[in-house]
Amino acid sequence: MKVSLGSVLLGALLASTPAEVVAHPGHPSTCVVTTKRKEFRTLSNVQKLNFLASVKCLMNRPPALSATYPASTSRWTDFLLVHQANTPFVHWVGQFLPWHRAFLQDFEDALRNECGLIGGIPYWNPALDFANLTASPVLSGPLSFGGNGVGPVVVPPGGQSSDGNCVIDGFFGNVSVRVAQGPPPGQVADRCLLRYIRQDFASYWMNPSHVATVLAQPDYATFAPLIEGDMIPPDVFPTMGIHTGGHATMGGDMSDMFTSNSDPIFYPFHANIDRLWAKWQAANPTARQYDISNPIAPRGVIQMWPNPPAGNVTLDYQLSPLKVGGSSTVTTVGQIMNTKGKGVPSAPGKPNGVLCYEYVE
Repeated sequence: MKVSLGSVLLGALLASTPAEVVAHPGHPSTCVVTTKRKEFRTLSNVQKLNFLASVKCLMNRPPALSATYPASTSRWTDFLLVHQANTPFVHWVGQFLPWHRAFLQDFEDALRNECGLIGGIPYWNPALDFANLTASPVLSGPLSFGGNGVGPVVVPPGGQSSDGNCVIDGFFGNVSVRVAQGPPPGQVADRCLLRYIRQDFASYWMNPSHVATVLAQPDYATFAPLIEGDMIPPDVFPTMGIHTGGHATMGGDMSDMFTSNSDPIFYPFHANIDRLWAKWQAANPTARQYDISNPIAPRGVIQMWPNPPAGNVTLDYQLSPLKVGGSSTVTTVGQIMNTKGKGVPSAPGKPNGVLCYEYVE
């Protein structure tokens, strides 16, 4: 009898995963054993399948936030609509990095507690692939996020010609995305996952030289805007940064800032952005572990937040609407500044941390 690789992998996965997906038991009140977040290509095939299957599980679970987001059709779409609704308040701002760190943790918790993820969200380091992006093992093969879109360019209503082509290969080939691109409120749609990869963008913005420049910054005030990037006209390309430049490189759904997490690669991509922040912090923890600054209001000429508040981001700033496990109310910046800070005071008089993970280099 012929046995396929897929059946072998599935059997191994089922052998290491509970028959029923149940919530994990209460975690220790302090960070004793960290969750490990590893580069996706270093995972075993069973580990890759576990992560990819847990993501697809969220796509098939009923929504929990439909009262707040009526367009939501699944737990996966819950997260899509949270990001869409909060995009104007969490991009080109001092809270960009903290908000996305907390968002990733909420997503990881959902994968672990609701869909059987073992371990942490893997990260994707595109600097390993900048010379030939589509050849990356993260983007090619059955246990991958799929490659470039194929076929005629699909332009959603009101979209641009760069919105991309349908992804038909990899683990998420031919999946249906149920939310239209663009700003809130989310509109129910039924479309394909879109990508339009730009190798010329990859060769520039995913080049390790840009990572080195970012990691060399002396403080958060200069580090955060440089890693996030800007969109300064008339020629926005030179100011994109490795975050915005990376989104533009992938094109399609990743290039729509509101619904970029329609593409599952969003999460490993953003885990890498978080990894770089954690790596920068660890290079000088005394000065950087709790270094936070920059305005709450968006910088630059693109203003989507009417009447934003004045002032700078502090450790007390609330990362609404996120409530990372361990937070009694909306999580604050101070609670997530240390990725291994669960049970560790963030600063004198500040709340304890709520995170317990580390990146494996």
